[in-house]
Amino acid sequence: MIDPIEFIHNASSISKKSMNRLKLKSNPFSEKPIRGNTKFFVGRNSELSEIADILGAAQYGSVANAAIVGTKGIGKSSILNILYYAAKRHGHWIVQLEASQVTARQFLIQLMHSIIGDNLFSVDGTLSTNYMEHSKKIIEIYRRLNTYSDKTPVHYPREKIERDLKYLLHNVKEEGKLCVILVDEADQFAKRSCLGLLQFFHSFLYEDDILAFFAGPPTMMEDLTKISPAIRDRIPKVINMPPLDKAEAHDLILRRLEDAHTSGASEYDPFTPESIEKIIEECDGIPRRIIMTCSEAISIGLKNSSTTVDEAMVESALKKLGISVGHQILNHLTPAQSKIVRAMADLGGSSTVTELSGVLNNSPGTIGTHLSDIYEMGYVYKERDGYNVYYTLSKELKDVLITEKDD
Repeated sequence: MIDPIEFIHNASSISKKSMNRLKLKSNPFSEKPIRGNTKFFVGRNSELSEIADILGAAQYGSVANAAIVGTKGIGKSSILNILYYAAKRHGHWIVQLEASQVTARQFLIQLMHSIIGDNLFSVDGTLSTNYMEHSKKIIEIYRRLNTYSDKTPVHYPREKIERDLKYLLHNVKEEGKLCVILVDEADQFAKRSCLGLLQFFHSFLYEDDILAFFAGPPTMMEDLTKISPAIRDRIPKVINMPPLDKAEAHDLILRRLEDAHTSGASEYDPFTPESIEKIIEECDGIPRRIIMTCSEAISIGLKNSSTTVDEAMVESALKKLGISVGHQILNHLTPAQSKIVRAMADLGGSSTVTELSGVLNNSPGTIGTHLSDIYEMGYVYKERDGYNVYYTLSKELKDVLITEKDD
């Protein structure tokens, strides 16, 4: 009978030896946010210059809120983290949120909670001495926020929340300092249930000392303005995040490997030149995909007790990642949505609403509604060809549905 503790100990020891065989101290390909560490941040000089110009102008009263847009995994969250610490260094108030709150009231509560917790309290959890003259009011607001958390009873009305927020911004915040608000996954605001929140932003984003950055997919601004056309004037700047070029993709891999190499390792060990080129070619300059592929390829190398990671291992990693992500997507879909994407696979991976309506024997309106929801989640893409709009499965879904069908 195997002792489970001894088994785990022996297995982990073997993994360490295998990692050393690959000339690595550890697997350096982690998806964790940068959190102020710029060591692994690659390229983005143009985007950083745009952000610097916006932040610099806002400090002198010329505020222009901005959208940071790009495909999934392109590095929007990473650049928001860089912006977070840059604003901190300038002494501005800074708040980083995800657009998980679906009402103006919930969003305001999270915003105020973050303003107080991240900017008014010291590291030890006590109120900073800079704000002692407002201590009674700040503590009162913070206790109220902690009591209600994400749930907002009706006896804490939105009008009261807005008064508390204005007090913090106009009475507590130092003159000449900005309140910089970073909102990740801001495409969630494009849901009709968020119309009230967008309407609130119409006035809120015109405040002289508030600067907001909204991050989301390439279609985010188009989707937001469909729900609330006036929001376009409140977010006049759009910063596009293109894929990394080949030199930047090489640099991304090289920087991480350098940090984890054992002595005597050459620059791209344990990857062969062919495997590196395969990763660069297949990952289309998407940082997250490059990182995930490198990590999975190293895991395969460990399991094979190999001294190198070759092109075949990279191909296996790409296939495994595509299938695993695709299955996760399918598990996330409703039964009706799953039927639609499977029908799209039967039609070759791309089709119109009319074609799907005929195949599934359902109304175009119902099919269109489901497709809009799947599109919002980023699992299908759409493209206009004359009078027709074609919906196309994401690569991850194609890898699962069309490959399975062929097999």
